[in-house]
Amino acid sequence: MESRETLKFEPKLFVAIIIGACLLYVVLTQDHGIRLALSLYVYIVLVISTVYFGRQFLRIMFAPLMSIIIVIVHFQVKRFIKQFPNNKPADIVIFLAHPDWRTLEGWIKPNYLKYEIVALVEYLKSTGHTFSFFPHATFSDVEKIMRDTQVKEVGFYGHGNSHEFCLSNDLTIFYCDFNSQQYLKQYVHQFHCGTREGKSLVDYVVPPENRSKCFFFRKSITGPEIVKDLKQRIKQNKALA
Repeated sequence: MESRETLKFEPKLFVAIIIGACLLYVVLTQDHGIRLALSLYVYIVLVISTVYFGRQFLRIMFAPLMSIIIVIVHFQVKRFIKQFPNNKPADIVIFLAHPDWRTLEGWIKPNYLKYEIVALVEYLKSTGHTFSFFPHATFSDVEKIMRDTQVKEVGFYGHGNSHEFCLSNDLTIFYCDFNSQQYLKQYVHQFHCGTREGKSLVDYVVPPENRSKCFFFRKSITGPEIVKDLKQRIKQNKALA
């Protein structure tokens, strides 16, 4: 028996045909139809690109503006955290992702905004513990702090997933590298996106009874979502004080 392939049309093809027919109609029936059709086509491309590529497309589209904002935010945060201990061990150590100005992403992909770090500081103060920021850490800095038994709690703020953290736009650390008893911590906070798959640093180094108190989500999250969770934790800490 001869096999037959069922002919199927993608819905996207129908959409493309409809768009093409509409643009052709504009060209044939409107004054300055070609110019108007080209304008409509550019608009449609922008909308479709935004839907398909999301924030990546918007970053590239508004790259000049984004680069200015990122530089301003970077120095705002750097100036803000100067009033607190930097690059020193403490009860809680926070590693902040930093832009690598030698890369394109360093200029168009912000790691955080100032109000997020302000909320983070409010949370850290509410714990009653000493804290320190590492705003431009290297892998060796992270390893040294992870080995330090006096540091009970660490946090990673920027971009990443369940298994890794972008220390900068050109340097990624993998949490599995710390799968050892020498790196144990009471709490670990992954202030960035998570994924359903892969072990987190929380899984590797935090005792099972403490893991539910760590900041870690197995999904994509935004800055406002992180701030919302931090404010809830601040209220809880103040209630217990």
